Amino acid sequence: MSQHDDKRRRLLGRLSRQFAYTAPVLALVAGGAALQATAGNTSTEAGFAPVTEATLLLASNHGEAEAEGEAEGEAEGEAEGEAEGEAEGEAEAQSSDAVQRPDGYTPGYSETDANPQELLVRGEELYYDTSLSTNGLSCASCHGSDGQDMGYKATFEQPFPHRVAMASDQFGMPEVHADEMVQVCMVAPMEAEPLEWEGEALQSLSAYMVEVQRRFAGETHDL
Repeated sequence: MSQHDDKRRRLLGRLSRQFAYTAPVLALVAGGAALQATAGNTSTEAGFAPVTEATLLLASNHGEAEAEGEAEGEAEGEAEGEAEGEAEGEAEAQSSDAVQRPDGYTPGYSETDANPQELLVRGEELYYDTSLSTNGLSCASCHGSDGQDMGYKATFEQPFPHRVAMASDQFGMPEVHADEMVQVCMVAPMEAEPLEWEGEALQSLSAYMVEVQRRFAGETHDL
């Protein structure tokens, strides 16, 4: 006996035992049609139809199809949820290697003392330079021009190093130096490569941002 025949036999036996106790009308819905039957009725009467093996098998197959559909839907939902979770995890796991001070690096500017005027002049030029980005942005695009500082959190009032939300949220860095903040802006909103760590551009922009921070905090600055 095949597995299909055995399943059909068990289904018929189970329903026959249920019919022995009561004679309600059984509604079997398959393909949108209602099939009504009473126990022990072998002839067609008004409003009733005989219980046949074909009728029971049709209902059984209909139920199996619904169960399979629900199982497939649940499996697809779980797979989509896992894929979304993995994608979110990858986005949160962005490496800080490109924006964090490398080993052996010595900054060419100061975060505590005055910086050379030539660094500040060059830094101001770069602050407005859209060629540093790949999307037409400059530092001034997000943080204002002509001394109208904007786009900074309250933590920017604190001397470097301090917390910067973008560095914390996207790179997992609890606090940053001025040069690290510049690199974060280069990589994230400006969608460019980080500047050379020992290069004149990074040192100039970092020195300029130290003075911007002092101005934002209401302290004496050289701008």
